[in-house]
Amino acid sequence: MGSSYRPYTYRYIEGPVLTSWLADRLLSADSRILNVSLDLGLSRCRATLVDGSVDLCGYATLPLSELREIKPGFIYKVLEGGRVFRVDYFDSSLNRYYKLKPVGEDKPPTLEINGVQMHRVIDTDPWRDAMAKVRELGSLKGRTVLDICTGLGYTASLEARYGASKVVTVEIDRNVLEIARLNPWSRGLGEQGIEVINGDILDLLPELKDGSFDRVLHDPPRINVAGELYSRELYREIYRILKPGGVLFHYTGEPSKHGNVSYIKGIKNRLLASGFKRVVWSDRAKGFVAFK
Repeated sequence: MGSSYRPYTYRYIEGPVLTSWLADRLLSADSRILNVSLDLGLSRCRATLVDGSVDLCGYATLPLSELREIKPGFIYKVLEGGRVFRVDYFDSSLNRYYKLKPVGEDKPPTLEINGVQMHRVIDTDPWRDAMAKVRELGSLKGRTVLDICTGLGYTASLEARYGASKVVTVEIDRNVLEIARLNPWSRGLGEQGIEVINGDILDLLPELKDGSFDRVLHDPPRINVAGELYSRELYREIYRILKPGGVLFHYTGEPSKHGNVSYIKGIKNRLLASGFKRVVWSDRAKGFVAFK
């Protein structure tokens, strides 16, 4: 492939993850030893309170005064050497503010860019949201999957977990991939069988051969943010690289929240005009399932 093909080596950065919920539990503890999660609910361990500090299960020891600085609505990572890093920052070159945002105690977080959350969190959580999307692809055992807009990597991780033989996931924003390195729920991106690409899907698709993939999951930002990812030209390329009998799931969000149902109708019409023989709305996953 050409210059748009830039493999990204994902490596998770180890270290305890802190939220205000966890900090409050430790600060108000009646006992010296507490059963806690330092990876947002993925595992449990024992933290020990001793002489005004807390031993975080052997990973690091912090003074309780640092826990009092933990603010609600943010996620903090304890890095090597005991430095506490708040996982949010502003990229002035892109004019974007990134934030790994907690949605509940011991739950997978979402990514927020300029105040817009990248997952559904009402009556669900980001991981279940991703599961709903991936399930619309049908059986993935032995299938090849193109995963567009990696984000925190939840859908790509699940595609591999559900048996895909190969997952190629594409993310244009390197900042997003760097934040995923700090998120314990994104660790699946480092699994064998997942290839992460930092690049523009609009540049990459023309380089792919006809019928390269069995399944495509397309999870773009809102149309007012990335209208090019809702174009007929993109849909034609996705149709071309799908094998006969292939399936596309295209997340769109809920029509009522956009206040314009024609927005959804336009997407369906463009998918049909691009060659898909059948396009079906999934209320469970809030998007279209399109069949080649």
